[in-house]
Amino acid sequence: MNLQNSVIRRQAALSYLCAAIVLASLLLSACAGEPPSAPNPSAQPTLAAPTTGAATLQPQATPQPRPAASLPTGTAAPALANVDFLALKTLARGYLTTPNELRRTAALARSGSEPYEIAVKRELDYAEKALDERDLEVPDTLKFSDDIDKPAYLSVGSKYVYAWAIAYNLLRDSDPAQAEIYAERARTLIMGMPERDIQVSSYLRNTRLNIAVFIENFVYAADLLADWTPYGQDKPFGESADAQTLKKWLGAVIVRYPYNAAHTRVNNWSAWGRLSTAVIADYVGDAAPLYVQGVFKDQSDAYQVDPDHPCDSGDIASCVQVDARTMYADALQLHLDMVDGKLNEFSLSSCDGSGSKSMIRPDGGIPDELRRQYTCDATRIEDPYGAAARYSQFAVEAMTSLAEIAWRRGDPSLYTHIDPATGRGAIYRSVQFLIDNNVTLTRGSMLEMLNRFYSYQVGVEQDSAKRAEFAKLLSHDLPGILKRQDDWPEGTGFVSFGTLTHGFAAGETLRSPPTVAVR
Repeated sequence: MNLQNSVIRRQAALSYLCAAIVLASLLLSACAGEPPSAPNPSAQPTLAAPTTGAATLQPQATPQPRPAASLPTGTAAPALANVDFLALKTLARGYLTTPNELRRTAALARSGSEPYEIAVKRELDYAEKALDERDLEVPDTLKFSDDIDKPAYLSVGSKYVYAWAIAYNLLRDSDPAQAEIYAERARTLIMGMPERDIQVSSYLRNTRLNIAVFIENFVYAADLLADWTPYGQDKPFGESADAQTLKKWLGAVIVRYPYNAAHTRVNNWSAWGRLSTAVIADYVGDAAPLYVQGVFKDQSDAYQVDPDHPCDSGDIASCVQVDARTMYADALQLHLDMVDGKLNEFSLSSCDGSGSKSMIRPDGGIPDELRRQYTCDATRIEDPYGAAARYSQFAVEAMTSLAEIAWRRGDPSLYTHIDPATGRGAIYRSVQFLIDNNVTLTRGSMLEMLNRFYSYQVGVEQDSAKRAEFAKLLSHDLPGILKRQDDWPEGTGFVSFGTLTHGFAAGETLRSPPTVAVR
């Protein structure tokens, strides 16, 4: 954005201030709740009674639309500390967080509540510094090496775009002019590849992994801008031609690569592939076709690509079309199949191929990540931040993100799953295994998500054995681990800003997150 445009937007935003103050006073009388109380450092979080969409062992009711009270985009309302932000209308679906949750977090930060204040400050510091960096160059094609950090438009851009979309929502009520700058920069980065219809060179090398790891941040960012109306436009981003262009590009060009990894791999590639496939399917819905390779199970019960439907790069003629609801459901089922040891990959590099088994073991070990440094059947991790420790965290990070998204669709079962017949498949045991092995835990956003879910679930869980395991995991003080390692509040990573999106104050009443129905 050039300086002239920035000044114009700041001037336009200032014109909203007077109207915003009047509007805020009206909203306060309608939407006010109890102001946040100062946290008691010695208190434990209390649990709200389960409501529609709360985490229980029973099927969830279809979430009802939230009330239609809303603030115009671009208004400044410094006095909104008491507004029930989560009751405001939003076009966003919500993946790891929602615009309204971020607005609530910003209000709590302005009141001085921790950990909100420090988490917001760190995020805004990062977002501001990123504005001063050189613009990332849109690649002519997505051609990948074995370096996960290339191209920078994906690896670095995924951090910037998510940070800017979060910053927009954090500032939209207190500094709309600066919020507008962040939204514009995020929009430019989101649309850089779809507007040029950038293609992917092939399925080779790290293509499937790199796309799967980074592309969902662009989707998260687009969703967080859903309510934002760009300057001079008459529709919010979520209903704009830009959003439609993005959805069409994701369905026609991108989703085939994580879809392949989700089905044909059993290690962290599959974990990230399942996550990205679910996110894209949920975001695109029926707005655009989703083109993928045909896959089938061979005689060894492993997925192979159908040679009649290779869905080659730059081509949709040889692809098959999968509807969004089916693709999303398949991603969740593939997760269960993988962690329970029912997803197979008989390659030279997999544990299945070496005579062991791919899964999350009953003790929490993940054989296909342990083999990177030890053997598939290793029961100890001696090197606290060697390959086995790092890759295990990398895999669980994607699984945790998928579990979080499913929870936000009314289904907490990925977080609580364990195969009762074998003891396999539990995410919570995989994290306990890492803690028991004293590994260096640096996937802080993952730990913050786990800490929030299990702190909530331990108060509503009906299975006493699971409840005891959740309590044992929480006894390690997961955010405290990050603090002791000077890695808190959690900042940028493959999954970013976890303290901001999932941290909570001591004594705070925890509730299940806002939910929307599966498309």
